[in-house]
Amino acid sequence: MKKLHKLFTLLFALVFCILFTWGCGKKAAECPFTTITWEHTLEDIQELEGTDSEAYDSTVYGGPVYSYPKEYDGLNGTVKYSFDENDRLVSMAWMYETGDSDDLLAVYDQIHKEAEDMLGKSGFKYNSDRFSDLASPGDVWYLETGNVILNTVDAEDVKILQYSFLHPDVSEGNPQDSKK
Repeated sequence: MKKLHKLFTLLFALVFCILFTWGCGKKAAECPFTTITWEHTLEDIQELEGTDSEAYDSTVYGGPVYSYPKEYDGLNGTVKYSFDENDRLVSMAWMYETGDSDDLLAVYDQIHKEAEDMLGKSGFKYNSDRFSDLASPGDVWYLETGNVILNTVDAEDVKILQYSFLHPDVSEGNPQDSKK
């Protein structure tokens, strides 16, 4: 039952990322947790990260996802490289899991500050009425170079932060722009 709940929570995090993968902005983002860029191949990733990865099929992008243990900002986590059906890299995400809500919020605040230092304020109005029912913090930067998403899931048995960089081809415009 716990595995099912954890899977459901991870799927929620993924759905959250998908719902907010709309990108239009003027800033460029360099992914801080890897030197891999959109032009790199699986072979390049294996050269950097090694060949001992967990791999599974992406239900979002149509290709494989390769997962590696990865330290970022002094924290042990997991980096995930997602490919589309044409074996093109379309998403890079670093995930941190903890057992403590306060730790999760502290890590979110730390990484959020670093993201704002790099990208500026996101312009995403997370605390608007539209998202008032969501308890876990998150933010999205809508950029021409691809969206950057920082979100958390804080459930009873799983507490996860995910920091995602999306290829421009899988990013879309800010849904709040149409509400103005």
